[in-house]
Amino acid sequence: MTIKQTIMAACGILAVMLGANWFLRTQPVQASTDDTVPAITMVEAVETVLAANPGTKAIDVNLERENNNLAWEVELNNDLEVYIDANTKEIIKTEQGWDLKDVPFLANWMPN
Repeated sequence: MTIKQTIMAACGILAVMLGANWFLRTQPVQASTDDTVPAITMVEAVETVLAANPGTKAIDVNLERENNNLAWEVELNNDLEVYIDANTKEIIKTEQGWDLKDVPFLANWMPN
C-alpha cells in the first residue's frame, strides 16, 4: 500500500468516525412547558373508575394526553377502557374493547 493510499484510507476512516459521532450524539433533555403533574394520583383514578364500574378489576393504567389534557386511561378486566381527567377526576369517555372473533369475515381465520 502506498503512502497516498494509506492517507486516503485514514481520511476515510476518520470521516466515518466523525460522521458516526455526529449521527449518534446524544441530545440534552429539555423540559417542556406543557409537562404538568396530574392533580390526582393513579390510585385515586383507579378508585374512581372502580366505583363507577362495580365488580371489575383494573388490569392496566397509563397517563396519556386526551384532547391536549392529561388523562388516566384505566383498562378493566371486562374490556372497558375508561379515561378520567387527571385534574378534575371526571370520567371523560369509556371505550369498549373488541375482539377480532367478533368481526364476521375474520371469525373463521382466528384460532379457537
